[in-house]
Amino acid sequence: MKTSTNIPENLDDLIEKEKKALAREYFCDIWADIQAEDLGTDLIVEVFVQEAIERLVTERGSEEASRLITHFKNLDELGILSLPRTLQ
Repeated sequence: MKTSTNIPENLDDLIEKEKKALAREYFCDIWADIQAEDLGTDLIVEVFVQEAIERLVTERGSEEASRLITHFKNLDELGILSLPRTLQ
């Protein structure tokens, strides 16, 4: 007997997408609060990235952190990190 479920085949992808959306929402809330302190965007980004990498090293090891750094470097080289610019 076959049971019918409504679980999509790409459930893992949907879960990952929802997790990213939630993480982005948390980040945007925190970003807005910090921007209100007028600390400067460059300083905030530097601290966020450094903290994230240090925590990744602590939790998963330096190899994982290096992989992440390489991933972002590759995205930058491919132009994927560049936002579309409009002339003003």
